[in-house]
Amino acid sequence: MAVGEEDIKGNEKIKQVAELLKSSNLNYVGFIEGDGIYKGIVDLVVCDGFEGNIALKASEGVAAMMGFYLKQAFNKNLLTKIVALIASPVLKDFKLSLDPGQYNGASLLGLRGIVIKSHGGADSKAFFQAIKEAYLEAQAKIAEKIASQVSLELEKQGESYE
Repeated sequence: MAVGEEDIKGNEKIKQVAELLKSSNLNYVGFIEGDGIYKGIVDLVVCDGFEGNIALKASEGVAAMMGFYLKQAFNKNLLTKIVALIASPVLKDFKLSLDPGQYNGASLLGLRGIVIKSHGGADSKAFFQAIKEAYLEAQAKIAEKIASQVSLELEKQGESYE
């Protein structure tokens, strides 16, 4: 993730990572705008922790704001309250799909094992999701697969993975 779609943007580390990803056999899309996170263009966004935290917190804020204004709109008068009652199953599903606790737990890459970073405000249900993610990654041997892929890419460049 950078400040836009152009690959000339971003700091040196981001540019180096982009070059590694371009030369890999991954389906690397390239740099995206911030709104590209939600357009279904990519499945994974690579960024540093600072940028990632900003994107995450801003996204959570937008979701909370949408919920607040939606609730306000449905509580305007008797008619909107009736519409809310009729739409409640759809609204419940929508709210659940935006619940960060359902998706709690981000993998920290570049380590020799599984490390899942949980949200600081996670409740027990959200923390369970992070533990579940760690379990699934361990079962799928994600760390080993990443290390193997990185090793192959480095060998192509005449370097070694220590």
